[in-house]
Amino acid sequence: MSISIAYLFAFLIAMTVLLFMITYGDGYSVNQILLVVVIVVGNAGYFPLSLSDTLPEALLSTTITYVSGCFAPMLMFAIACEIYKVQIPGWILCTMYAVQFGIYCCVMTIGRLDIFYRSAELHRNGDIVYLTKVYGPMHTVEIVTMYLYFALLILVSAGVFPHKRRISTADSTAIFFLEFFTISVYIAQRMVGLQVELMPFAFDLGLVLLMIPITKLNTYSITGNNEIIRNRLEQKGYIFFDRKMRFMGCNEKAYEFFPELNEWELERKIPGKGGRFNTYLRQPFTKYLENEDDDLLTGNFLMKNERFFYNIGVIRNKSNRKQGYIIELDNMQGQV
Repeated sequence: MSISIAYLFAFLIAMTVLLFMITYGDGYSVNQILLVVVIVVGNAGYFPLSLSDTLPEALLSTTITYVSGCFAPMLMFAIACEIYKVQIPGWILCTMYAVQFGIYCCVMTIGRLDIFYRSAELHRNGDIVYLTKVYGPMHTVEIVTMYLYFALLILVSAGVFPHKRRISTADSTAIFFLEFFTISVYIAQRMVGLQVELMPFAFDLGLVLLMIPITKLNTYSITGNNEIIRNRLEQKGYIFFDRKMRFMGCNEKAYEFFPELNEWELERKIPGKGGRFNTYLRQPFTKYLENEDDDLLTGNFLMKNERFFYNIGVIRNKSNRKQGYIIELDNMQGQV
């Protein structure tokens, strides 16, 4: 029962990290949250595996444990790229996810088809439950992708890929130690043939180590700092339009500057006349669209003895495709 308690403790550690991120964390990326989620789910499989009495129970639990094995190395690589500002094109990231999902679909055939496990037998040695397995071809593919992502992790950390982010020596060392430790535990376990699975404990330690530099970088990040974003939203007005010049929404400060926005319908053209927007911003906004200029247009106007400054720019998605336009209004700090 002692090993079962250890597996349960490993699950609770990962769950604690996830609850911390949800409750207190600001600025965590999708990949960072997903990494914790897959480790929580993967670790959740080891506890029932250690209590399994039948082969179907053990195979189902094993299928759950592969969630972390399939996705964690890829997500760790993606997070390292985020930290070092190594740009991964969207289509490549999508392909990475698709490949790992495809591999996990093969994992779910365990006990039914022989493409991942050709056969498996359940054994118990005291309080240790383990499987002896004959692997299928897709298990080899899973191992290859795991080693590939671990190798890419090391290359990113070593600065082989061009990057823009400078991090402290302590953070860089912690990340490298995480990579080396996780890889070493996996290789050592496979070489020695241990009956006890060490990866949930390795993932937990790696997760805690990784959260230290990630939390620090997110806290002192300009683009990811929610406090800065909240302050900007409280001081500046933002109005959004799509590519067809239809109103797509705005923040509360924009309603304060231009009360008529409360009457505008979403996804509809700008009303033809009346209101402060048509008086002060309609003409420069139309001129900006006519010129098809992607550069930021700045200007100012005087409204009720108060000077307002505005920026008109383009909204782009991650693929750098134009999605619409944004107008930023400020009556306090001048041009940005």
